[in-house]
Amino acid sequence: MKSTVLRWSLVLALVAVLVMVSAPLGARPVAAETIRIPIDNYNVNCVIVSQTPPWVEDGILHIRNRDMTGYVLSNSDTHEGTGHMVANANIELATGYGSYWGTLEIYPYAYPDGYWAGSFSMQVNEGKVGGKARLQGYGSLNGLATKSDLMPLTPDQLGDYAYLCGGPPISGAHAVGFIMDPGGE
Repeated sequence: MKSTVLRWSLVLALVAVLVMVSAPLGARPVAAETIRIPIDNYNVNCVIVSQTPPWVEDGILHIRNRDMTGYVLSNSDTHEGTGHMVANANIELATGYGSYWGTLEIYPYAYPDGYWAGSFSMQVNEGKVGGKARLQGYGSLNGLATKSDLMPLTPDQLGDYAYLCGGPPISGAHAVGFIMDPGGE
C-alpha cells in the first residue's frame, strides 16, 4: 500500500512539475495597450500655392483643391513644424455656414525623416462649429497616429499669427487631441 501511495505521489509531483514548466508556453502575450499623449496644435495656413477657380452656384461658394502651406505650432516636438493642406469647401454665402474637408501633412522640425499625413473634415453651422482630423505617422514617426478635435480660428485669432506669415494668415484651426502609440484606436 505504501508503494502505491508513493507511486501516486511521484506521478502527481511529475504532473505538477510538467504543468508548471509548460504553462508559460501556452500563455498568450497580453496585447500592448495604446499610449495616448495629449497634443495641442495651431495649424496656420499662410500661402495659397494653387487652387481650382472657386465658383458660386445657388448661393453656395465652392472651393476645390486649395493647396496651402503654413506652420504648425504645437506643445509636442512631434508636430511643431511646417504644414501642407489641400482643402475643399462648400459655404453658404448668406449665412457663412459650410462644410470643409481635405488632406493635411505635417513635417516636424525635430523629426526630419518623418511626417504626418491624413485627412480632416469640419462643419460650421447653427448647431456645430468644429471637426476632426486623423493622421498617420510615416518615416521616423511610423507606427504612431493622431486624432484631434478641430476648431476654426476666428479672424481675430488669425491676427495673432500674422508674424508667421508676414501678414494675415489665410486660415487656421486649433487642434486638440492625442498621439496614439501604437497608432490604433
